[in-house]
Amino acid sequence: MLTTTSTYREYRGLILDPFQREALAYIDQNYSVLVAAPTGVGKTLVADYVIEKVYKEGGRAIYTAPIKALSNQKFKEFKAHIGESAVGILTGDVVINPDAPVLIMTTEIFRNLLQQSPERVADVRYVIFDEIHYIDDPQRGSVWEESLIFMPDQMRFLGLSATIPNVEQLAQWISGIQKKEVKIVTHFERVVPLEHYVYEKSIGITTMKRIKKHYRKMASRLRDVDYKELPKLESTTHLDLIEEIKDDYLPCLFFTFSRRKAEANAMELGEHYDFLSSEERQKAQQIIEQVAQRYPQITSERWNSLIYLLSRGIGYHHAGMLPALKDVVEELFTHRLIYVLYCTETFAVGLNFPCKTVCFDSSTKWDGVSFRPLTNREYFQMAGRAGRRGIDTEGFVFSLIDLNYFNPQEFPSMKEADLEPLQSQFALTYNSILNLIKNYDDQQIYRILGQNFATYQALDERKRVQQQITNLKAELGSYCPHMDLESCPVIYNRKKLQLRQLEKQLGRERSRRNIRRLKQQIASLRKSLVNIKPYPCSRQDQKQCRMDSKSYRRLVNRYQRLVKREKQLDPQEKYYEEFQDKKALLISLGYMEGDHLTAAGEFASKIHGQELLVTELFMDGWFHEYSIPELNALAVAIGYEPRKSETKVKHKLNFSPIYKTVFKLSKMEERFLGYSTVEFNDHIAQLAYRWSHGEPFENLMEAASIDEGDIVFAFRRGIDLLRQVRNAIVDDDFLRGKLVECINKMDRDQVSIWL
Repeated sequence: MLTTTSTYREYRGLILDPFQREALAYIDQNYSVLVAAPTGVGKTLVADYVIEKVYKEGGRAIYTAPIKALSNQKFKEFKAHIGESAVGILTGDVVINPDAPVLIMTTEIFRNLLQQSPERVADVRYVIFDEIHYIDDPQRGSVWEESLIFMPDQMRFLGLSATIPNVEQLAQWISGIQKKEVKIVTHFERVVPLEHYVYEKSIGITTMKRIKKHYRKMASRLRDVDYKELPKLESTTHLDLIEEIKDDYLPCLFFTFSRRKAEANAMELGEHYDFLSSEERQKAQQIIEQVAQRYPQITSERWNSLIYLLSRGIGYHHAGMLPALKDVVEELFTHRLIYVLYCTETFAVGLNFPCKTVCFDSSTKWDGVSFRPLTNREYFQMAGRAGRRGIDTEGFVFSLIDLNYFNPQEFPSMKEADLEPLQSQFALTYNSILNLIKNYDDQQIYRILGQNFATYQALDERKRVQQQITNLKAELGSYCPHMDLESCPVIYNRKKLQLRQLEKQLGRERSRRNIRRLKQQIASLRKSLVNIKPYPCSRQDQKQCRMDSKSYRRLVNRYQRLVKREKQLDPQEKYYEEFQDKKALLISLGYMEGDHLTAAGEFASKIHGQELLVTELFMDGWFHEYSIPELNALAVAIGYEPRKSETKVKHKLNFSPIYKTVFKLSKMEERFLGYSTVEFNDHIAQLAYRWSHGEPFENLMEAASIDEGDIVFAFRRGIDLLRQVRNAIVDDDFLRGKLVECINKMDRDQVSIWL
C-alpha cells in the first residue's frame, strides 16, 4: 500500500479513510486508478477530488455514468461545487454547455465521441467511469469496453465499482490494452456493517440457517400426507414485517420487483400507519411545494394519492413515474421524511440514498425473459443501501419468507465473499463495425477485436485449462500404460467373459431375429479377441488395475471435457467471423464499396441503435416525406420495446412502407447472420403524434395502458434518435431545421428534463 502524507488526511472537511487517501495519492501521480469498495463507503469522494483537481489546474475532465438519472444528479452536484459555467451535460436527449471544462455524460456518449469526434475529447485529462461493474450488463456492457479500448494515450481514468472478486483481472486487461499501469485500490469493510436476517410471521426475525432447518422439519412431518390435503400456511406479508420492525429499524427501503406491487403495498401500508409528527408533516408539505414549482403543472393521476402517502411518511418509487414525482420522493427521502419507501431495483443504481434498513419482499426477479433468483451482486447492490454513515452503528437487511412457496435455492448466500465475478458481455454493433472500417485497416481491426475483455478472459481461462490438461496428463501417466487398451489383460478377460455370456444366451434364444443378431455380435467379438495379444501382467497388477479403473475413467472423462473446453476458448475468431458476416451484410445493403463507406455507410456510422432501419428509412426519403408529427411518431416506434401487459394504441398512420423495410431487413439479417435485430413497435406512436399536435399529457394517459414514466422515457428516446439523425445529416439545412422543430414539439412540459 502506498505511503501517504498528511496532504491526504482530509477533503471537504471530511477525514479520509486509508483507501481514499491511497487513491488520491495515485491520482496526484497521474495514474489511472480502479477503486473497488462496498456501497456507501465514499468512493464518489475520490471522483469529486479528480474533478476539482483537474478543473483548478485548468484541465478538462469527463464524468460518465450508466444511467441518465445519475448523470442528471451529478450535473446538479458539480454545478454547486465548482460553478454553473464550469459544468456541462451530454446525454443524447439533453445538451447543456457542451464545451465546458467539466462534462457529465452517459458512457454511451463518451464512446460515441471517441469513435466519431475524438478531437472533442483530445485535451481531456481524466475520465471517470462510475459504476464500472456495468461492464457485464448484457445490453450495454460493450460500451464500457469500447470506451476503455479507444481512449487516447494521454488520457487517464478513474473507475469506481462495487466490490468485485476479479478486480485484478479487470485491471490487468485494461493495463494490457492501454499499455500503462492501472493502480488498484480495494476496500472490503463497510463503514456500517450489515446484519442479514429473514422474517416469517410464525417464527419472527431469524436467520436463513434456522429457517431452512425449520422448513426441513416441517417437510419431513408432511412427507406422508397427500399433497391435496396439505393445509395452506398463513402467508407472511409486507405488513407483518413492517409491524415487526417499525419501532427499531426505520427508515427502510422495501425492494419490490414489481411496479404495481410497490404502489399497492404503499397504499396498503398507508391505510394502517402514519409515521410523521405534525411538525414533520408540515416540513414535508413545504418541500413538496418547493419541488413541484420546478416543474410544469403536475397532472399525474398518481399525484393526489402519492401526496397523501407522503404526508404519512410512506412512499413508492419506480421507473414508471413522472420525473417530477420521483424528484419529490427522492427529496423527501433525503430529508428523512419517508420512513418506508417501496421501490424497484432502479433505486439502487448509483443514486446515493442510504437508510437504516433494507427489506426484500422476494428473492426472485423478472429479467425481461423469465423469473430468476437474485444474484449475490444484485442482492448486495440493494442491501448495501442499509446503514447510514455517522448515524447507524450497523445496517439491517430483512428478506420476507413465505413458507408456502419457500425454495432455499432461490435465495442469495448473503455473503459478500460469494459475489459473482464480472463477465464480459462484448457484442459487435453495426455502428462499431462501420467505425472500425472507417478508421482502421483489416490487420488493425483483427487486433482490436482481440482486445476486448471477453477475449482476455477466454485466454486467461485457456491458460488455466491448459495447465489443468498438463497436470491431468501427468496424473494419467502414473497409471499402468496398458490401462484402457485392448492389450490390458483385465479388458481382454472382460471381453472373453462377455463372449461366453453371449454364447450361453444364443443357446437359449428362440427368436430367429435375435439369433441372427447374437451370431453377428459373437463373430465380431471372436475376431477382435484373435487379434489381441494380452500383456503378461501379474495377478497382483491386474487386481490393482481393477481397483484403479473407476478413478482412471473419471480422470479420462475430465481430460476429454477440458480438451473440448480449450477448443471453445477462441472468441477472437468468433468475433472476427461475426465482423465478416455483418460486413458482408453491410456491403449487400450498399453501405460499403470495397473497404470504403458510401454515403449510407457514413450516415449509419453516426447512428447508435437500430442503425440499419434508421439508415434505410433516411435513404428512402421518409424523414423528408413525413410531417413533423408523423416523424415524431416514427422516431418513438423505432427500437421501442413494449412491456408485457401493454396494449397497442390504434392509429391511422401510414406505416406500411416502414413495415416493408422492417421485413426486408429482418430477412436479410436472417440470411447473413441467422437472427434479426430489427425492432419496430408502433404501440404508442399515436401518442407521440398527438403530443406533437400540442395535446396535454393527461389526454395521452386516457388512451394508454402504459405508465406515464414509460411514455416520457419513450419520447426522450425519440428525441435522442432525432438528434442523432440531425447530427448525421450532411448539407441538408431544410431537413436539419425540420428535425429541430420535431424535437421542439416533443421536448416540452412533462417530457422536458428540468435540471
